[in-house]
Amino acid sequence: MFMRISRFHAGTIVCLAACAPQSGAPEGEAVDCALGPGAAFTRDCTLEAATAPEEAVFVIHHPDGVFRRFILSRATGEFVMADGAEALDAFTDQDGTVELTVSKDRYRIPPEVLRPDR
Repeated sequence: MFMRISRFHAGTIVCLAACAPQSGAPEGEAVDCALGPGAAFTRDCTLEAATAPEEAVFVIHHPDGVFRRFILSRATGEFVMADGAEALDAFTDQDGTVELTVSKDRYRIPPEVLRPDR
């Protein structure tokens, strides 16, 4: 009987830990985004970055929970959508900031995020 009760409590603890509400804000760096047609840039989006020698993967989170994933090829210097069927336009301005446009949303990634040693 003791073993049975112990297993029940252990399972309950695991479930409570796994089912606990998560904080609403993703971890990462705040970046400028303009969400929707004609929107002005605000620092309301969050960027997560994972880099490797060949490529970098960027996830940009909107304040409402929507997110988009991008891949930067280090060999070609080109950005591509990691998923989704929407077209991606990208350009780099004079200070090295990359602006990505998907549909009617625009994002600005600062140059220090794009470094391979990050």
